[in-house]
Amino acid sequence: MYHRGILYNVILLNDACGVPGSVWHNPDDSYTIFIDARLSEEKQRKVFLHEMKHICRNDFEKEDVQEIEHEAHND
Repeated sequence: MYHRGILYNVILLNDACGVPGSVWHNPDDSYTIFIDARLSEEKQRKVFLHEMKHICRNDFEKEDVQEIEHEAHND
């Protein structure tokens, strides 16, 4: 899928080890968003939007994970 020229894939994981979601920047400059399949549809949507914030903000260029998450949760 594309969003604003960004190529991304979404994978629903049945065994997400308690992590609601994460995103990976792939070598081909696309992104893969992983979401816990056991979450409700509404929570999956919220996790997806949260991970898209990281992509759109270029958070992969930043180093301080605590600051990144603080900013992503306080919009």
